[in-house]
Amino acid sequence: MRAKRWGRAGHGREQPRRRVIFLAVLAGLLVCVVLPVRAQKKTGKLCFPLDTTQYRVSDGYGWRQDPFTGERTFHKGIDLACAEGTEVLAAEDGAVVQAYRSTSYGTCLRVLHTDGSESLYAHLQYAYVRPGEVVEAGQLLGAAGRSGRATGAHLHFELYRQGTACDPADALGLSS
Repeated sequence: MRAKRWGRAGHGREQPRRRVIFLAVLAGLLVCVVLPVRAQKKTGKLCFPLDTTQYRVSDGYGWRQDPFTGERTFHKGIDLACAEGTEVLAAEDGAVVQAYRSTSYGTCLRVLHTDGSESLYAHLQYAYVRPGEVVEAGQLLGAAGRSGRATGAHLHFELYRQGTACDPADALGLSS
């Protein structure tokens, strides 16, 4: 007696790809269609991504010596050292396009903003939002932690404009 097959051959491998495509289309629709258009003063500054004044910039954007390998590497964001569990906030209005875990960055969130820029929040202890969710500037996204390759609790924050990493210090009102 032959066992019944469920689904079609290769179907299981197509699901993750279809899910990614679906989420990307959904996020695009949310950002372009669903988000309310608001008259808002653009100061060029982002909402600060930590809900605390107890932080320090532990590593800036640019070339540095990697704390694990000792090699010279390019650091695509800034590290904001803070207490583990510090609330992480959305820097701008947008839609969550990715929530994932990486060996180096740990628990991460990527948000696509209404102006087309993207922000990445890494080394999170917890992520409270999921792909497809619309977020507003200042909304709780997660908690800072030390997941992935981290020397201590902090938020690693990256900003991308037109697909290129840029120094987020100016946009956050920090001197780099």
